[in-house]
Amino acid sequence: MKTRSQLEKLSLIFVLLLAFASCKTTKIVTTEKVRPISANRLIKKIEENAFDYDMLAIKRIACHYESPDEKTSFRANLKSEKDQQILLTLSKINVPLARLYLTPDSVKMVNYLNKSYLKEDYQYLSKFVNTNLDFEMVQAVISNEAFSYRDDERDNEFKEFVSYVDSGMYVLQSFKNRKLYKIMQKGKEEKIDRYLKKLDEDAFIVQHIYADPKTFKIRKIILDDQTNNRKVTVNFSDFTQVGRQLYPGNIDIFFTSLEKDLSMRIKLSKFSTEKDQSFNFNIPAKYDRMQ
Repeated sequence: MKTRSQLEKLSLIFVLLLAFASCKTTKIVTTEKVRPISANRLIKKIEENAFDYDMLAIKRIACHYESPDEKTSFRANLKSEKDQQILLTLSKINVPLARLYLTPDSVKMVNYLNKSYLKEDYQYLSKFVNTNLDFEMVQAVISNEAFSYRDDERDNEFKEFVSYVDSGMYVLQSFKNRKLYKIMQKGKEEKIDRYLKKLDEDAFIVQHIYADPKTFKIRKIILDDQTNNRKVTVNFSDFTQVGRQLYPGNIDIFFTSLEKDLSMRIKLSKFSTEKDQSFNFNIPAKYDRMQ
């Protein structure tokens, strides 16, 4: 993390990859038969069991990031005021490295190593990860809540999702295109490739949301970019009691593509839902804007 670009990427990847990551799957072995339920009922149960809060602080976050060119570990803490703001602080050996501040319409970051700052909107983050991203999507992952990658209106975002049972878990799966869905069901790979090339969209992305059949907590999120051969997966595990609710203590994130593989392993502890949390974020006057 000696350069601006490395620190900038790590700061953003920490939050961004929480909303996207890849191909390693976690299977739950169960002796009980899980009965299929409708997509609407599954969505309702997931929403009912999402982590509900007005204010959430995660005071200790241990992170290990790995790519083909780099391995590094660092600490972080996160504060979130529902629907209002999210503040992430990165540090190493108790030395602040960066702070990332998200609101529904803005993205701000301070890099303390090279005395620079960032002030952008979500188009910047979307370009950074080459996919659509907004505040609600990041907040949904923090809340262990279902979100749709589709561009449908909020009240209709799960319109074309289907539900089924796989490896002892409930699964919500999206399909952006009915015709492609039917082709995929028939398993005609050559026809799929030809049809994908005709699509107007930049990428055909299938989203999977895996939910525990007992708690209806989300155990895994997969975004499978079938056009660009990329896959992002977030695995949630080691759920711990926070008040009367459950929150994941471990988040394992993987990103795979033809160019490179990335991973982030995150261990979370020291949770708080006290309402008197402070969100101090200031850009020092002498810092330069990142280009």
